[in-house]
Amino acid sequence: MAESLAILGLASNIISIVDFGLKLVSGARSVRDSLQGTTADVKVLELIVQDVRAFHDQNLPAGKKLSKHELRILAMATECENIAQDLSKAIVALRVRTGRSKTLESGRIAFQALWKQKDIEKLQSQLERLDIRIREHIYQVLKSENDSTVNTELKSIKASQKALQANLDTKMDLLKEEVLNAAKQAREKAAESQAAQLASFKTKVDLLMKEHSSCARKIEVLQSLYLQVLRKRRAQIHKADEESNGWIFDSKLTTFSVWLESEEPHDCFFYITGKAGSGKSTLMKYISEDPRTERSLRRWAGSAKLVTASFFFWNQGYEMQKNQHGLFQSLLYQILRSAPSLIPIVCPDRYAYEEWEIEELQAVIRKVAEQKELEVKFCFFIDGLDEYNGPEEDIVEVLKFLSMSNDIKICTSTRPRSVFDRHFTKETRSFDISNFTKEDMRRHVRCQLRENPNFQKLEQTDPSSGEIISLIADLAHGVWLWVFLVTRDLKMAVNRDEGVETLRRIVHMFPPDLESYFERMIKSVRPQYVEEMSQIFLIMGDELNPLPLYAFSLLEEDRKDPQYAIKAPIKPILEETLHESYSIWKSWIQNRCSDLLVVDTEPHPVFLSHSVDFLHRTVRDFLRDSYYDHLKANVRSDFNSTVALCKMCLSQLKLLNVVDFKDRKTIHQVIGLTDELLYYAYETERRSNSLDTPLVDVLDELDRVNSYHARNVRNHWTHARDSPSYIFGGQHKIFYNEGDSCNFLALSVQAGLVKYVRAKLKEDPRNMEKRGRPLLDYALRPLRQIPISMRYQSEREHLQIDVNMVKLLLENGADPNRPVQLNDGATVWQLFLSLMYGTPSADVILKGAWYQSCEMLIQYGAENCSLAKIVPKFTTEEALEYTFGRDKASELMRLMEEKAIERKRNRGKCIVM
Repeated sequence: MAESLAILGLASNIISIVDFGLKLVSGARSVRDSLQGTTADVKVLELIVQDVRAFHDQNLPAGKKLSKHELRILAMATECENIAQDLSKAIVALRVRTGRSKTLESGRIAFQALWKQKDIEKLQSQLERLDIRIREHIYQVLKSENDSTVNTELKSIKASQKALQANLDTKMDLLKEEVLNAAKQAREKAAESQAAQLASFKTKVDLLMKEHSSCARKIEVLQSLYLQVLRKRRAQIHKADEESNGWIFDSKLTTFSVWLESEEPHDCFFYITGKAGSGKSTLMKYISEDPRTERSLRRWAGSAKLVTASFFFWNQGYEMQKNQHGLFQSLLYQILRSAPSLIPIVCPDRYAYEEWEIEELQAVIRKVAEQKELEVKFCFFIDGLDEYNGPEEDIVEVLKFLSMSNDIKICTSTRPRSVFDRHFTKETRSFDISNFTKEDMRRHVRCQLRENPNFQKLEQTDPSSGEIISLIADLAHGVWLWVFLVTRDLKMAVNRDEGVETLRRIVHMFPPDLESYFERMIKSVRPQYVEEMSQIFLIMGDELNPLPLYAFSLLEEDRKDPQYAIKAPIKPILEETLHESYSIWKSWIQNRCSDLLVVDTEPHPVFLSHSVDFLHRTVRDFLRDSYYDHLKANVRSDFNSTVALCKMCLSQLKLLNVVDFKDRKTIHQVIGLTDELLYYAYETERRSNSLDTPLVDVLDELDRVNSYHARNVRNHWTHARDSPSYIFGGQHKIFYNEGDSCNFLALSVQAGLVKYVRAKLKEDPRNMEKRGRPLLDYALRPLRQIPISMRYQSEREHLQIDVNMVKLLLENGADPNRPVQLNDGATVWQLFLSLMYGTPSADVILKGAWYQSCEMLIQYGAENCSLAKIVPKFTTEEALEYTFGRDKASELMRLMEEKAIERKRNRGKCIVM
C-alpha cells in the first residue's frame, strides 16, 4: 500500500526542485546563504534528485496501470534531473567565485555574473512551466472522477475501512480537498509569496501522503487480525424476539445494569449460567448489541473512550472458534478496530504478512491494558466458556489475565461448571437464566402461533387453545431449544388444520428432554437411508472442523470405489461450477439426517462453501455420548470414519486451484487440509489393534499431490512451515533447523504415524538416512509450526512424544549420539536433553513418555556427555535431575554407566577375538 501513492511522492519532490530553483534565480536567497550554504545546497539537491529517482522507480513495476496525468508526472522526472544538474553546477561555481572575492555582491548579482541573462530567463521560464504543469497534473490525478492509481488507492482505503468496520477517523478527504484547492490557486508573482505558496502546496501533498501511509498501516494490521470464521458463530445465533430478554436491564430483577455502571475496584465479572439450549448465547448477543448496555457503560467510562468486544466459543465449529488463540485474536481485532489510534502504540513494528502467534496476541493485549497515551475502558462479552476446547482451569486463567485492570469489565456465560462457579459466582453478580425466561417463552410461542391465520381461527372457535402457550412454557424447564422444536411441530399441525386436542397431545407426547427428541428424529429416518445417515453422523463426530457440503457427496464415490481419492486426477474445481449441485446435495443430506443438521451458505474457511454443521451442540454431544454404538451398528464392519475423512481431505487437496505455492492463502489451504489428513491418519492408527495401516497409499498420494502443487518451489513442500524454536536455560534459543532437507517421512514421524513409517522403512531401509535432522530427532522433538489456525496439532505433538515411534527408529538403526550439524554438531541425545530442560511446565504424562524414551535411548547407546555445545558447563546429569528429580535421574545415570561398561567389555571381546 505504501508504494501506491509513490506518484505523489514524485510530484512532491518535483515541487521541491521548482521551489529551490525559483528561489535561486530570483535572488530570494541571501548573500550569507549563497556563501555559507553552497555545499549544503548541493547536498540538498542531490537528496531531492535521489528521491525523484526512487519515487520514479516505484511507479515503474509491471502491472501498475497509470493514468494519463500520472504518466506525465513520471515523464517530468528526467526533466527535473537535468534542471537540478544545472542548478548544482551554478551553486558550485558561485562558491568558487565568491571564494576569490573579498567584496561580496548580492546572491542575484553573483548568480547573474556567472550566467547570461537569457539563460537565467530560460531557466526561470522552465521552472515556472514545471510549476504550472505539476499543479495541473496533481489536480487531474486527484479529481474524484479520475481513475488514477492514486484515486484508486484512496478509495481502496475507504473500502477496506468500511469492510473492516474500522473507526479510522481519517482526514484524507479533507487533505485531498486542500491539495485540490492549492493546485488551482493562481500563481503568486512576487518571489517571496511564490516561495511560500510552493512550500504550502508541498506541505499539503506530503500531509496527504503521510495520512494515507498511517491509514494503510492500520488497515494492514487489522486485515492481519481479521478472520471471517471468528464472526461466524455470532452471525448464526438467532436474534432475540423484540420483547424478549429486556428483563436483564430491570434493576428489580438483576444487578446487571448496576454492574455495568459500577466503579468499584475488582467489580469486573458478571457471570451468567444456564443449561444447554437455555438461550445463553442469544442473551449474550442481545446485551452486547442493546443500546442500554452502551449507555450504562458510558456512564462508567466517563471521559475515557469506551471499547466493547465479544467472543462466542463454539465447540462444534472451527478450531479458532474454540481456543484461546481465536479468543485473543478476535478481541484484539475488535479493540483495534474501535480504537485504531492504539495500533502505532501497541504494535508499531508488526508486519502484515506474519501470522499472529498466541504469545504475541497476549503481549499486545497486555500493552493495550497498560498503555497510558490514550484513556480507554473496555467491556468484553465472552459466551460459552464450557465450549472452550481445553481444560476449564486454563480459561479461568485467561479471564484473570484479561481482567488485569480496573478499566476492564467481563461478562461471561456458561453451562454450570464447578470450576467456573468457584471463581466467578458472586451473589449479586450472577444468575441462572432459567429463572427469568418463562414469560419470554410464553410471549415467543404466542407470537409464533398467532401469526398463523389457522391458529387465529382456532382461537376464535376454541378459547382453550391459548392454554397451550402456557403449557409449553411450563414444560420447557428453561430450555429454549425445546420450545423452538415443539413450536415448530405445532405450526406444522396447525397448517394441516388440526384441532386443539391434537395440538395438546403433540405437546404432551413431545419428548421431555432434548436427547429423547433427537433419538425420535433419528428413528424417523427411512430405513433405506439409515446406513448413510449413520456414516454422516460418525464422520461429523470425528471431524476437527465442519466439512464443506461437497465433501459428503464423496461418500457416494467411496461406495462405488474405495480407491476413488487415489485414482482421482489433480484438477482444480471452481465454486461457480457447483452452484446447481448444492441444492441437490443439501436435499440429499437432509433426507438422511432430518433436521439435526444445518447447511450454511457462507464460504468455508479452507475450501469451497456451504459448511455442514449440527443443529445445536447438544446434538453432537448426544451422538457421541449416548448414541455412538447405535450408529456403529448401522454401518458395514469395514466402514471407518477417520479413513473416510482422510480420503475426503485428499480429494479436496486435488481440487485446490494452486497458482502460487508461496501465497499465504494457498499455504493456509494446503497445509490446513494436510494437517487435518495427518490427524485423521493418526487417529486411524491409534484406534486399530492391527500392526498395519490401511492408509499407506493415501499418504503416499498426499505427498505426490502436494509435491505437484509445489513443483515450482525449490524445496520440498514440507518446508512451507516455519521452523519453531524453544528457550533453553532461560536465555539460549534452540531452533528446529531443517537445512532445506525435510521430507514427508520426517513429517510422518512428527505426526506420530508409527505404522506408516514402519511400512516405509520395511519397503526400503535406506529411508532411515536423510540429510539434515535425523528421523530420531523428529521423533524426540516433534513440534512443528503450522501457518494456520489449527493449534491442536502443536499442542498434541509437543505434549505427546510417541514412545513407539522412538522404539521403531532405534530398532531400525537410529543413533542417539549422531551429531546434527545444523545445530553446531550437538547430538540427537543432547538436543533432546535441552528440550526437556527447556520445558519446565511439562505434565506427568509427558514426563513419563520422556523417561521411557530416555531409558530406550540409553539402552541403544546414549552417552553421558557435556551439553557445552548448547550451554557451557551443563551436564547430562543436571538436565535429567532438573526434569525427573534426583532419584529417577540417578536410576538413568546408573543405567547409562552399566551400558557404558557393557559396551567397553564387548569392545574388549572383539579385540581378543
